[in-house]
Amino acid sequence: MSGIFIYQILTHYTKREDLDPGFLVLDNSSNERPDWFEYWPMRTFLRNEPLDEDSFYGFLSPKFKHKTNLSAAATHEFVIRQADSSDVILLSQSVHLPAYHLNTFKYGESLHPGLLNVATQFFNRIGEPTNLNSLITTSRNEVYSNYLIAKPRFWRAWLHITEQLFAIAESPTDPLGAELRKGTLYRKRQDYPMKIFIVERIATWIIARNPQFIVRVRDPFTARSRIYKLPAAIVCDALKISYLTTGKEEYKELFYFFSKFGRFLSWQIKLGSLLGVKHVRSCLKTLSSYWIKTGQS
Repeated sequence: MSGIFIYQILTHYTKREDLDPGFLVLDNSSNERPDWFEYWPMRTFLRNEPLDEDSFYGFLSPKFKHKTNLSAAATHEFVIRQADSSDVILLSQSVHLPAYHLNTFKYGESLHPGLLNVATQFFNRIGEPTNLNSLITTSRNEVYSNYLIAKPRFWRAWLHITEQLFAIAESPTDPLGAELRKGTLYRKRQDYPMKIFIVERIATWIIARNPQFIVRVRDPFTARSRIYKLPAAIVCDALKISYLTTGKEEYKELFYFFSKFGRFLSWQIKLGSLLGVKHVRSCLKTLSSYWIKTGQS
């Protein structure tokens, strides 16, 4: 039986008693490098702690339960079920927003203008050129907020890439470093550095390009709110998966169609629910129930 070591990060704004006692604690309360957010304690741990090759490790934010509805017990139960057949286990909150975009970097560009260009420069710099206008990511490989549990060989691959980004961002004379440190819009503020939003996407980038990592995914469409957005998002995600599976261009063309009109469809679904359309309300009620069932597991 593989060991499972899942840490929840104790931040300067979190009380220890507010963390789920079923997780281990990774103490970042000193907030030594606030500009690196959760990457700093993860980096420190992976650079300094010995890891068992057959075990799983994870580093979750204090908001994990709020965003996923997963308790420590439910998380461990899911990881145990997947441990014998996987290298990486993804526990993302609902991906109903990124599903409308071809990949996680394009989604990032819609939130943080300039991200696509900076990420492209970074991958070129480290000798891993990637066409981020054609890369396709789906619910099968996308992960956000570092909500993943993985074996050391994946974390080594992740650290190898993020350490290169760290070195560039820390260089005061590197123009790309300046771009990585530059503030971008997030939560109505403009002072969040671009580097943290690229770091957040490195895990997805690795998984999408390296099929040797066996990945298992917890239901990525389990959502707490805005359930009306799920149906069109599920269609978009399924079309991307179908294209990657079959190579048929029709699926990609249909994805572009639905991604453009999916938001309109979502508002139609919301309106149908408000007006009491039976089939719409029944569908949304069923989709909502998965969030409740997750909380009971």
